[in-house]
Amino acid sequence: MLNILKKPEIRKIFGKKELGIIRKQLNGLNLTQSEKNRLSRDIRPKFKAINLLSQQKEYFELKKNRLNKAIINESVNIIMKDTLSQEISAILLFGSQIDKTHTLRSDIDICIVFKKQLSKKELKLFRKRVLGKLNSRVDIQIFNLLPLNIKKTLSDKNKILFKNKQFKQDIFISTTWKKYFEHKSHIKNYFNEAKK
Repeated sequence: MLNILKKPEIRKIFGKKELGIIRKQLNGLNLTQSEKNRLSRDIRPKFKAINLLSQQKEYFELKKNRLNKAIINESVNIIMKDTLSQEISAILLFGSQIDKTHTLRSDIDICIVFKKQLSKKELKLFRKRVLGKLNSRVDIQIFNLLPLNIKKTLSDKNKILFKNKQFKQDIFISTTWKKYFEHKSHIKNYFNEAKK
């Protein structure tokens, strides 16, 4: 401990007088009343804070977006442990995390693409069940339940967090676009007919 206290990094936390008090305390030397006050008021609380921080030392490097990445990885693991995980084609990250516009208050948007068309009830129950286990900052959407215009936007801007062997991103995008433009032309025809 005394050798560590000599390192220059320690001076970023403790002042010279505080280091002197720590050395005296560790060596069993008597402290003045002023030094005892400083020990209890300043030094011990700093050590408590260091102890708390040391429990999360994987974050010490302060890598950019580390916390969000940890939440995203944890979310994917939780989703893949669900009973419907075998029906998942892909898990996509979208929204502010993708276009780099997230703030401290932003949620983390995750979309789940299912292989086959499950009932709305099953999908809603899945969403509710999974959301109950996830970090409160995570929002889950089910691709199969989304409106076509949102599906199109989501298929354009996303990051794949998980995909099964059958999932092909290019086919996913082209199929979504095709459905979107077919739907759009039907709507256009409908309104053209309504004008007549």
